[in-house]
Amino acid sequence: MLVRVDGIGDALVCAPLVAALRDAGHTLGALLTTRNDEAFASKTFERVHVVERIAWPGHGTTPESRTTALAGVCAARYDVALIASEEMDALRFARDARIPTRRGFVNGWEKPFKTLLVSGLLSKPLVRSASAQRVCEHEVETLFRLGANLHREAAPTRDLARLAPLVSDESVEFHGRIVVQLSAKYEQSGLDLAAYTALIGALRASFGTPFVLSDDRKLAAQLQRATGIEVEQPHGLRPWKRWIAGARALVTPDSGASHLAGMLGIPSVVAFAAGPAVARDIVRWKPWAAPSRALVLDPRADRRAFAKHLCNELDALLGYAKAESRP
Repeated sequence: MLVRVDGIGDALVCAPLVAALRDAGHTLGALLTTRNDEAFASKTFERVHVVERIAWPGHGTTPESRTTALAGVCAARYDVALIASEEMDALRFARDARIPTRRGFVNGWEKPFKTLLVSGLLSKPLVRSASAQRVCEHEVETLFRLGANLHREAAPTRDLARLAPLVSDESVEFHGRIVVQLSAKYEQSGLDLAAYTALIGALRASFGTPFVLSDDRKLAAQLQRATGIEVEQPHGLRPWKRWIAGARALVTPDSGASHLAGMLGIPSVVAFAAGPAVARDIVRWKPWAAPSRALVLDPRADRRAFAKHLCNELDALLGYAKAESRP
């Protein structure tokens, strides 16, 4: 059983691990959340157990959803739990489910007290760095280590023919538009309403009217008033995945959208917030198996200059993707 009680992108970066385990003949289940339970295709797992996260800044899951999921997991009698989350509740869940082999991560001497506590909940702890500035591998590669000796693959796959069916099991119509994922995540870092307004204008001039998806009602309404462009707010992950899967390219902040595109082969320009660890953040969280470009946001930058720069990056990326004959 894969345990991933986090966000959409956190779940999707497990796709190469899931591919290796499935192709090795294992029967797989997953413990997911109400936020990411549709991140994978419906036939990827034999069973999906769902818990509801307590709203931030709280931690853990609601008692009712935990009780229901725990009963289902116990009934399934899993042999191995691969705990891709560092949430204490996720680690305790696998223990309470009496799964014999429990693999997860500790932080070694960087967090000695937590390491001591977590090690008691695991049968096989693996060490990973707690510092973003020390990470030197993609999150896909880190999580792939959870499956060591359970399959014969030396490295996580980038084969889209293996990855895409794990994420989307629906026939997708290629609409060929540039999709913009709207989010207030980096508003203070420079990707604000003014930046999105300038970006929509630049994309419209260079590539035609983009299709805009949003997870923020307030920002969506503001952008509609500023640009006159319709902003779609999908109800559920399945229609959201269809729009991205049919895109010519994706423009997005570092988010679940970029990881979906990475597993589907959609070229992406991804914006990251500036900071001392941004270079490592890009290494760790860039789209996995699709062509991509990373932009570092600067809140002081002129918004029109930012939009022009992004369009230039997108134009270069699409030329590269075409030359590579993207499936």
